Amino acid sequence: MTRFSPTRAGVINLWDYRDEEFVFAGGRLVLRGPNGSGKTKALEVLFPFVLDGRIDPRRLNPFAGEERTMKSNLLYRGQDTAHSYVWLEFGRDDEAVTVGVGLRAQKHNERVTRWYFVVDGRVGVDFSLLGNDDRPLTKKQLVAEIGADQVTDSPPLHRAAIDARLFGLGAERYEQLLTLVLTLRRPQLAKNLDPKGLSRTLSDGLRPVDEEMIAEAARSFDDMESVQRTLDGLVKADEAASAFVSNYTTYLRTHARAAADIVTTRLDAVEKAREELAAAEMRREAEAQRRHDAQTVLDGIERDLRTQQAHLESLQRSKAYTDDRAKLEQLGELVEGLAASARTARTQATRAAEAEQARTEDLSRARRGLADAKAAVARSAADLAEAAGDAAIAWTPEDAVADPEFGTRVAGRVEQRQNDVQAVRDALGKLREVQSRRTAAQNIYGAAEVKVDEATAAENQAAENVTRARATAVERLAVWWSRHETELPDVHDELAAAVDQVGEPDAPALPTRFDELVRDRVEERRENLHRLTTDREQIVAELAVLREKHKNIASEKDEAPEPFAARTASRVDRPGAPLWRLVRFTDEVTHERAAAIEAALEAANLLDAWLDEESATLESDARLVPLPVERRPSGPTLADVLKPEENVAVGAELITAVLSSVALGTIDPVPSAPTISAEGGFAQGIQVGAHHKPDAEYIGVTARQRRRETRLAEIGAQIETTEETLAGLENALAEVRSWLELVDTARAELPSVGDILRALERQTAAAAELRVRRGTLDDARLELDQAVAAVADCDRRLAKVASERSLPAETVDQVAAAVDRFRESAAELTAARRDERTVSGQVDVAGRLLAEAEVSAKTTADDAEEAESRHAEQAEVLRTLHESVGADVQAVLDEVTKTRRLVGELNGKQGIARKAHTKAVEVAALAEGEVKTASAAAQSAIAETRTDARRLEPYARRELLDLLKVPPGPAWPASDEAWLDESVLPEGVLALLEGIHAVGADLRPSESSLKSSKTRVSSALDELQTELARAGHDYHPEWESDGDVIVVRVADEQGFASIGDFARRINAARRDQELLLTDSERRILEDALLGRLAQQIHDRTVDARDLIGQMNTEMRARRMSSGTGIGVRWELADSLDEAQREICRLLERDASRLGPDDLARMREHFAARIKMARALPGNRSYVELLADVLDYRKWRVFAFALVAPDGTEERLTQARHSTLSGGEQSVSLHLPLFAAAHVLLSSASPDCPRLLALDEAFAGVDDNGRSELLALTAQFDLDLFMTGYDLWATYATVPACAHYDLSHSAAEHTVSALLVVWDGTGILADSPSGDLATELGSPGTRRRPTSSSGTLL
Repeated sequence: MTRFSPTRAGVINLWDYRDEEFVFAGGRLVLRGPNGSGKTKALEVLFPFVLDGRIDPRRLNPFAGEERTMKSNLLYRGQDTAHSYVWLEFGRDDEAVTVGVGLRAQKHNERVTRWYFVVDGRVGVDFSLLGNDDRPLTKKQLVAEIGADQVTDSPPLHRAAIDARLFGLGAERYEQLLTLVLTLRRPQLAKNLDPKGLSRTLSDGLRPVDEEMIAEAARSFDDMESVQRTLDGLVKADEAASAFVSNYTTYLRTHARAAADIVTTRLDAVEKAREELAAAEMRREAEAQRRHDAQTVLDGIERDLRTQQAHLESLQRSKAYTDDRAKLEQLGELVEGLAASARTARTQATRAAEAEQARTEDLSRARRGLADAKAAVARSAADLAEAAGDAAIAWTPEDAVADPEFGTRVAGRVEQRQNDVQAVRDALGKLREVQSRRTAAQNIYGAAEVKVDEATAAENQAAENVTRARATAVERLAVWWSRHETELPDVHDELAAAVDQVGEPDAPALPTRFDELVRDRVEERRENLHRLTTDREQIVAELAVLREKHKNIASEKDEAPEPFAARTASRVDRPGAPLWRLVRFTDEVTHERAAAIEAALEAANLLDAWLDEESATLESDARLVPLPVERRPSGPTLADVLKPEENVAVGAELITAVLSSVALGTIDPVPSAPTISAEGGFAQGIQVGAHHKPDAEYIGVTARQRRRETRLAEIGAQIETTEETLAGLENALAEVRSWLELVDTARAELPSVGDILRALERQTAAAAELRVRRGTLDDARLELDQAVAAVADCDRRLAKVASERSLPAETVDQVAAAVDRFRESAAELTAARRDERTVSGQVDVAGRLLAEAEVSAKTTADDAEEAESRHAEQAEVLRTLHESVGADVQAVLDEVTKTRRLVGELNGKQGIARKAHTKAVEVAALAEGEVKTASAAAQSAIAETRTDARRLEPYARRELLDLLKVPPGPAWPASDEAWLDESVLPEGVLALLEGIHAVGADLRPSESSLKSSKTRVSSALDELQTELARAGHDYHPEWESDGDVIVVRVADEQGFASIGDFARRINAARRDQELLLTDSERRILEDALLGRLAQQIHDRTVDARDLIGQMNTEMRARRMSSGTGIGVRWELADSLDEAQREICRLLERDASRLGPDDLARMREHFAARIKMARALPGNRSYVELLADVLDYRKWRVFAFALVAPDGTEERLTQARHSTLSGGEQSVSLHLPLFAAAHVLLSSASPDCPRLLALDEAFAGVDDNGRSELLALTAQFDLDLFMTGYDLWATYATVPACAHYDLSHSAAEHTVSALLVVWDGTGILADSPSGDLATELGSPGTRRRPTSSSGTLL
């Protein structure tokens, strides 16, 4: 083995895998089984997780929900905590490398702890993952096992270690490999895959922009947005707080002054109360003296009264008065009491005898009831035993014993048997349910087969219709070309090719292709048409001018010389005339001389100069003015060769004067006066020149006539030539228009391809319907297989449950009824025993009561006889005592009477003295009451003053004092003791009162002004709350009534603050925030971010192009069975607008070459895109938004081409793909995926593993297609980890492959696996050694071997 390949993989204590090992054969592994068997679970927790280390649920399984977390996998069986391992072994020759992840989860901790290892060696040979107790090692134990250097807690370090040991790609390309592997591992990747889906899949396999850079950019955008949002909020908060503080301050001043006025009034009342108290205290002293005198008289009388009362009490305590008299009275009372007792005792004795008779009858009745209860208990016990036998409940006479555990025994047996019944019924219900589902699945599968057959026939018919429609269109095209071959001889083949391409996504419409083919010729002819039309219009205009000139000349209208450039003024209706119209040559002037003089005048701009009687300067024209006589030339002048015409608009005198002002002579040397030479020369000051012409044309009638004749001949010739040119143009225009009309006719007559499009639409719909129905059939087959397996499984479970419960399924209802009878019989037995105990107790009670009644009857009879005897004895004692008492008792009684009279007299005197004393006390009390009243009034006034003064306490808060602008002073009292001072109010209160009066001296609060200010502040509070809420910051205004004062605070992130402090703080924060980020800083930040992002996108694009270029080479080198190859290119998506294409062109350049204008365009583009995306509903984060906006993979698409054996290429469109055979369809779509993996892995170390994962591999691909696809993986030297319901990799193109059939028991929380191996020629179910896994190199354990003494071997 020259490179590493996967040899083993394992899952320990995760999901329902306890300790499962999977071995690879030839680098290939297939996990088979129905849904829920655990095959996809094994794949998601093994590969590429062990190479990646990230536990995002969507990364483990793209179709999993967020609740399917790694924690849920670890604690799947309901544990409170769990340790787990997943590992993957790579080997070559005698070298092995194991990579893995350890995990720990706890029920009450959402975080899953992970540690990673990359170690040279094999699990179960060189190191262990299980302890001696078969529990997974902890992290600490693993470190002790393989060394701390091999273990890390960091996923990035883990990926770096794997890359360094096995791949050698570097961090970025290793991430790209993981991205591609995850893309290929998507479940059922092959199902319903088409060229567009393949493009999306390959795009997803390209490495996206770095998440950290996106996150950094997102943070920066968040920060900038947060700064702006914070500033906007602060501005609103500042304005709201400032407005409220203004209203609130007015409220405080008004209410503080009103409260202070109340306290001032109270202080005046205190002073008045104190004066009234002093007067009351003086009256109290006088009345107190009069009360003292009355008290002295009363005390003397009361002393005498106490002396006589003491003598009376002495007499009453004497023996004669107390003993003898008392004995007589007591003995009489005793005799009467004994008589009554004797009567009562006799009555009780009679009643006890009657009760004894009644208790005897009660005992007899109770004994008869006890006999009946015992019989009922016996019947119930028999019924219970019979019901137990029917219910197959183990029940013996000992179990029926009436002890405290009887009810528990019955309940236990009933519950146990009911559980048995319920278990069997559950199993029966599950069996019936899955049988019903199997029946439904069979029906659905049958219907799906019919629909697939129908869809296949429809798809074939639709394909035939497309072929016929194309053939018909080609025939119509041939007929069309036969009519237009002359003007369009070379378009037929191209249009026929376009007909063949009709229906492909990028194929042009037939008229569009026609336009492309004739565009150059049409444009050339249209340009000719435009040029010819322009030339014709010009020629027609020239011809009209020539004809007009010819007409004018023929009508003897003289043509004027060409005007001087500076002469732009109109001469229409102007008095006067030009010089050439006013003069003629004298008869002596020869023809040659006349031509020379006219030429000189024309060159000197004198020939057409104006003469009139005016003297003002003309605007934009020239006038001839004669020189003064003294300045005129003395020699020959123009007047010698020219003379005025007759009957002209200017007088002859003026004409002659002008002519006389111009000398006629030589111009060498230059003369001082204007001069015309007879040889054609002229001189005007510093301007000297000459001009020549063959004939005079303007001066003189003859000259003008001669010129007219010449001009008529010239113009006639020009008209003839121009008419010939015009005729040629007309012919050329007609020819061009005719050709264009023929092309338009040909375009309009192009055969329609609507039939092809409609046929293609029907074919696409039929193909889609066929794919859908095949998918439905696959789903139905899978559902049927699962249902059949479920019925068999449920049938086995029912038999197992019935056997374990000793309860045949057919008797479950009878047993259930017997269990109910057993329970009811037990209840009846318990009731009968309870009745027996009750009646038995009644017998015991009746016996006890009878015994008690017998004792009571005897006792009461004895008591009656004894009471009658005692009464007779005491009556005799009383008679004897009366006879023995003497005369001493009478003398004592007389003295007592006398003393009592004296006591009565003293009581009378005491009453009179007491009334006098009472009156004095009352008057004194009234005086005391007045003092108390006055004192209370004073104290009340003070209390009320202090109460009202305490209402000022809210205003003593420093934050309110600052709003009121009260200067600092003595503090408000800190305790109640400060209010107990002799002074009415503490110093701090008086200082506050004075301060309030000082700042509110201008206020005179009234009831209406107080209400008005309170209303205003309430409204302001509502507005403050509203505005602070709109500010977008977490500001929460709160108010409370501190006494009668509304105190406002605002809560923010720093806690509560007074409204004044809050307003000051917000204002300062607003100023700080305004300075935090200027526009220039924002641009610098955006440019820096965009520059780095542009560089990375550029690098990613370059890498992608290199990868795709190599893919193209590899793909073209491999042919399908038909000999056709596949090519690929990466091109801009058609959906991009021009602005996006421009940005793509910019990003193709290195970021260092982007100038300020480039960055500005990028900033504006991406800012607009980001703003647009930000405005869309959904409230996406900047991380999501930027990842989407900057996803360069969406800007391009993968375009595929079919490469024929002769090298010709045809674009692989969706329509073309649908016409391929099933095998070609599968290979054409999988070849680019395998090629991408091959190219990326080929850039790694030569000995790196080349493992790919395919979940639900080749779903929807037929057997031939699977064989060819697996052959491709062998050609690309790829290892495979695949899953599938019924997937077999048993083709001659596959050298070897291990297959595991998985079965999952959710009830028992177990997964069983059966290994079979394909060795390239056949399937091996066992081996000579008895274990295929051992033959493939498995040690069969996850613990390294030890010697018997416990040391390492």
